[in-house]
Amino acid sequence: MSHVSHGLFHIGELSRRTGVSADVIRAWERRYGLLTPTRSAGNFRLYSPQDVTRLRLMRHYVRQDISPSRAAALVAQSKARLQSNPGVPAADAREVVTLLRGALQRFEGAEADRLLDRLVSVFTPAVVLRDVILPYLRELDEDAEGDEPPAAAAQERFRTSFLESWMLARARGRTAGDARQAVLACVPGEHHALGLSAFAVALADLGWSTVYLGRDTPLTVVEQAADSVGADAIVLAATLPATLAGAADEIADLAQRHPIVLGGRATHQLSSSPLAARVLPPELLPAARHLTDHGLRRGEELALH
Repeated sequence: MSHVSHGLFHIGELSRRTGVSADVIRAWERRYGLLTPTRSAGNFRLYSPQDVTRLRLMRHYVRQDISPSRAAALVAQSKARLQSNPGVPAADAREVVTLLRGALQRFEGAEADRLLDRLVSVFTPAVVLRDVILPYLRELDEDAEGDEPPAAAAQERFRTSFLESWMLARARGRTAGDARQAVLACVPGEHHALGLSAFAVALADLGWSTVYLGRDTPLTVVEQAADSVGADAIVLAATLPATLAGAADEIADLAQRHPIVLGGRATHQLSSSPLAARVLPPELLPAARHLTDHGLRRGEELALH
């Protein structure tokens, strides 16, 4: 049998799962140190699901006419941060999106965890966010215009809870002692926090330490957190125009004491407001990069050009 216990398997099973012959696997392992299998009691090589991901990535690069030595170097760099990461191969990313969607529709959080954690063993959370989570969410948005099945409300609540928890756990990775500090919160009355938790992942990938306060946060609480950590930025999110309008005066007042930026769909209404100069770019990952590259100080507006 090719399978062994504890999720490990022999080289024949690795070959079957990846479409790479056993001879080539051995050659790549020997020449480039691509895989580091364990050994069975009988001294047979044992491979893990993470080795499948690495080998598929290697095969993807070689098929793009990248030399095997260069491809192996790219695989070794796959833990690099978002800006320098070659990314999850498109076919694999599409497959994971499909599997993730099915798992969350069936309320199978453990299965969804296994899918995403397998990717995170090779790629950073921000790369998984970019190549899998955000495409999955965009796919859901595109489908939202159609007729919803009876279980849609329960499925939406479950997947939102799952994804928010998953992203926040990855945003709390280790950061340097001198990392910039960001406080993230939804404005009072705002209960849509999924985009905010995704932004926390993107900032963490760029070296920030984040204090995530989540949905419906009083601005007095936001200020208390910012004072406590000496925040370099407060990020406020709003998807509903009414909630943002209701907090606008208080936000403007707080911006005189702390550096504040705004994100979310509701910020589209601010084109003629004094707060418009604090609105981040609409796309999540470029917005995190923009804040990191430009920053701002107390009372200062965001440089958008």
